[in-house]
Amino acid sequence: MVFAQLARLCFVVLCSGDACRVAPTSSDSMVVVRTADTTVVAACDMLAQGRAWRATRALVPVLDDPARRTPDVVLLAATAAGEWRGWDEVDSLLTGQPWLDTLQNGRGRVLLARSALEQGNDSLARMHAETAVGSATDVRERARRMVILARALDRLGVRDSARATYVRASRGLPEIADWLILRAAALTPDADRRRPLYDLLTLPAAIDRAPRVEAQALEAVDGNLGAAARRYQSLGLTAQALRLRAMAAGSDAQRAAVRHELVAIVARDPGSSAAKDAIAVLDERFSTLSGGEALIVARSLALTGPYPRAAAMLKRAIAQHRANTADRLQYAVVLRRIDHHREAIAVLARITAPRAMAADAALLRARSLLELKRDRAAKTLLRAIPKRFPNDTAAAAGALYLLADLATDEKRDLAARDAMRDVAKRYPTSALAPAASFHAAIIAYVHGRPAAAANELDTMITRYDQSSETLAALYWSGRAWEKKGDSARAVVRWNQLLARDPLSYYAAQGARRLGEAAWAPPDAPDVFPVVPAVDSIFHRSDILSRLGMDAEARLEFDAALRSAASSTDRLLATAAAFRDRGQTTRTINLGWKAIARGQRDARAYRLVYPIVLGDAIIAESRLRRVDPALVSAIIRQESSFNPTATSGPGARGLMQVMPAIGKAIARSLHYPYWNPDLLYEPDVNLEIGIAHLRAMLSGRDPVRALAAYNAGDGRVARWRKKPGADDPEIFIERIPFAETRDYVRIVLRNRDIYRALYFTNP
Repeated sequence: MVFAQLARLCFVVLCSGDACRVAPTSSDSMVVVRTADTTVVAACDMLAQGRAWRATRALVPVLDDPARRTPDVVLLAATAAGEWRGWDEVDSLLTGQPWLDTLQNGRGRVLLARSALEQGNDSLARMHAETAVGSATDVRERARRMVILARALDRLGVRDSARATYVRASRGLPEIADWLILRAAALTPDADRRRPLYDLLTLPAAIDRAPRVEAQALEAVDGNLGAAARRYQSLGLTAQALRLRAMAAGSDAQRAAVRHELVAIVARDPGSSAAKDAIAVLDERFSTLSGGEALIVARSLALTGPYPRAAAMLKRAIAQHRANTADRLQYAVVLRRIDHHREAIAVLARITAPRAMAADAALLRARSLLELKRDRAAKTLLRAIPKRFPNDTAAAAGALYLLADLATDEKRDLAARDAMRDVAKRYPTSALAPAASFHAAIIAYVHGRPAAAANELDTMITRYDQSSETLAALYWSGRAWEKKGDSARAVVRWNQLLARDPLSYYAAQGARRLGEAAWAPPDAPDVFPVVPAVDSIFHRSDILSRLGMDAEARLEFDAALRSAASSTDRLLATAAAFRDRGQTTRTINLGWKAIARGQRDARAYRLVYPIVLGDAIIAESRLRRVDPALVSAIIRQESSFNPTATSGPGARGLMQVMPAIGKAIARSLHYPYWNPDLLYEPDVNLEIGIAHLRAMLSGRDPVRALAAYNAGDGRVARWRKKPGADDPEIFIERIPFAETRDYVRIVLRNRDIYRALYFTNP
């Protein structure tokens, strides 16, 4: 099985006698190490798998041994450190080495230049880059080094030299010449001098970008704020135009007019990207806002964050008697988001009208009381809500449903069943009615009443045919009829389930009950159409990424997305190219589009359920005795294989590891160095995340381990005490948190799909 790796174009070559190993890296030239040292060879293999951090750790004993610490090994270690952005390590290994400019075409000097640039030491980056350019022996390598030099000069404000260096580099890198010329144009004074540079452009994406570059040059180089503002406005970048108008304003009245326009954008579309841009300009250019303007900004921030700032601004508006009841309710919602439940309770208690908001406030207050473990007060309030607001379907049904959930926690299942049935009976149009009906039936099943459960589930399937609970009802109706002794009806329900959604968690469970093989798409090799235009786009993006021109690489990605749907072949080729570069969110979206066009073989489903760094996942999973399909399924759900993903609470990377957990596990694994940012390094995140999962699995089945991975050990310990929870399938249904319940089901479904697509021969 061949697994997609992050796209690399250059190589580390290690040789032992006449045998050489090749390990891809994201660097710009080759490192050649002739050695018989098996540890060094192993480090090379780790680098080939995208496991740069493991390569660094493997090389520690080699570097500590003077007899084994050759210049080539030091350069290899620095290369590995650069892969995981360990720039301090790069500097420590390479600074002062006498062979920097002679060994392997001065590659060490290039690494030091990159390190200085990444750490913001632009003067040092310039010095290293100038030396590196001088030691280059071929045109392309010299051009690559010129780009590093030009970036340093640009950041230092040496515009003329930076511009000239970008132009010189463009001659040696014709594939990305347009982007280098655009950078040169952005540094060129006078629109008449820039125009010939724009005329050289041939790439559609670069041509599309030129008007924005011109606006930036008018502002930053020419200092013509008025012309720049008009250009930004013509491009639809209103906030940018207003920023420049504020800078150019010659009177208080002009500044006030700009401020009012910015506030109007926020008021017109709160929470939008346009509102976010306008708020950024307000923050930059206006130190104070009126009370009314601040309230408008606060309303937008309450929808998008940062929530602490939104809370502070709403609190101030309330103190100034500017806020209305809706603002007070929103303030409480924001307080709950930042876990300030006591303050939220106080705010919610004062909302008594209008009735709809009072009902919402009462339910939110009860939820905050539960968060503070004030269960008695919460239950008193929950019982009062249906009496005070009997006609408010959302609040009354929500209160009754919460009371039923609390009853199950207290092992009062029959009372909970009655309460759930009451929700469905009294509020049949409530969004909670299908879930209440389902959970009431599950309690009947658990307590030995399969006939009642089956009949109630069948009624629910008919009444709520489009509900998200229908698949669950079909599966459990089958189990209830089977338990009742009516296997024929059970088979009918499970077959209905398979026909309705064969990829679902419940369909997989139904197939097992029927003794059928799990769903798998028609087999197809992982081969995709060759589309030269797509290959060209991604070849350019690879070069740009390696040179640190990330903004331009993203523009190439955007161009690839815009043109992907022009044909099915192009759609498939683009999706595969994104997957091979770890851009899996784009891969998944394009994969679904390909399936919608009728591409339903294994090749298409591997795009929707991609795997990146597969060799590393297998190696680490086997080391920890964990199912690699389960690991892949967790990553698909947690981050969609995005190594830079960050959750609201702060979980990081592929497996969404919290920094505190990462630090503890890193200590247990004897990491020589720790920084929470290492969790964004895929190699590190896999090692720590799989070790954490192994701990979760210890003595537990996967169902309870996944619940603990998502919600914590303490909650799982409580949920295990519920009647019927010894059955893993019942345990899932009795998880009170919808988020955790869905998480477990989705990951188990993903695991089955990953097994079918990648791990059929474990």
